[in-house]
Amino acid sequence: MAVTEGAKCRGGPDFFSALPEGCIASVVSFTSPPDACRLATLSENFKSACDSDVVWASFLPPDWRQMVSSRRVSSLKELYFSLCNDPVLSADGKMSFSLDRHSGKKCIMLSARALSIIWGNTPDYWSWTSMSNSRFAEVAELIDVCWLEIKGTISSCMLSPRTRYAAYLVFKFTPTSHGFEFQPIEVGAGFAGDEAGRQKRSVYLYRENNTRQWRSRPRFRHAGRALMLAPAEGSGNYAKERQDGWSEIELGEFLTKEGEDGEVEMSVMETKGGHWTKGGHWKPGLVVEGIEIRPKDGE
Repeated sequence: MAVTEGAKCRGGPDFFSALPEGCIASVVSFTSPPDACRLATLSENFKSACDSDVVWASFLPPDWRQMVSSRRVSSLKELYFSLCNDPVLSADGKMSFSLDRHSGKKCIMLSARALSIIWGNTPDYWSWTSMSNSRFAEVAELIDVCWLEIKGTISSCMLSPRTRYAAYLVFKFTPTSHGFEFQPIEVGAGFAGDEAGRQKRSVYLYRENNTRQWRSRPRFRHAGRALMLAPAEGSGNYAKERQDGWSEIELGEFLTKEGEDGEVEMSVMETKGGHWTKGGHWKPGLVVEGIEIRPKDGE
C-alpha cells in the first residue's frame, strides 16, 4: 500500500514504471497477496512484476513443494489461488492442506478418520459413510450415543509460525437428529501440558436462531424430568453455516511460535448427559467431517 500511495504522491504510476521489473518484484515480495493484486493494476510493468514467480514464491509456505508435487499449474500465482480454492489431500486422504487467501498461512483439516472418536468403530453407535460435498472419502455419522467424545491432535510444526490459529469442528445434522438443541457441548483447544493457556467453554452445535427457539421454552421434558436450558452468551457460542454446506463451531485458539514445536489438542465433549437417567441422554444424527485449523480472522 505504501508503494501505491507513493505513486499517487509522485504523479501516478509512470514514476515507478521506470524501475526495473526485478526491483519492483523484490519490493512487492515483502507485501501481501492482496497488495500484490492491487499493485498489479498500476501499470503493465507492475503487472508483469507482481505476477512473477519471484513475488508469489514469497507468499507460499517454505515446504510447499512437498505438499503439491502432483498439482500442475502455469505459474506460482496460479498455484497460490489453486491452493486457496482447492485443498490438497495428504496422509492417505485423512488430512487436507490449503492456504488462507489473505495471508498465505497454512490451513489444515483433519478428517473424521484422523480423529479419536469414542466408540467410533462400534456400528451400534457410529457409522462411516460418504457424502458428495465432503472433501474426504468418509465422514462419521452418529447413530446414537449418550457419551460424546471427539478429540484431535496436530503438531504445531505442520502449521505456519507466528500465527494465531483457531480450530473448528466441521459437521452437519441429519433430518432425524435431536438432543443437541438444548444441551451445551464442552469444547477446547490448546497445547498439550498447558492447562492454564488451554481454553474450555460451553457451546451449542445448533445455530443461534434454532437454539433460541428452544431456549424460549422455559423447560424441556426429557425422560420424565424437566430440564432447564443452560445459558450461552455471545454469537461465538453457536454454530455457523459455511459456504460449502457444512456448519462449524470454534473450539478454541492458540498461537504458534517460531522454532517451537508442540502438540495441539482439540476436543468436543458431552458426557454429563449420560448421568441424567439410567438410560442416559441419547443424541443421534450428528455427521462429523473433521476439525479444521486455520488462521484466526485478521491474522
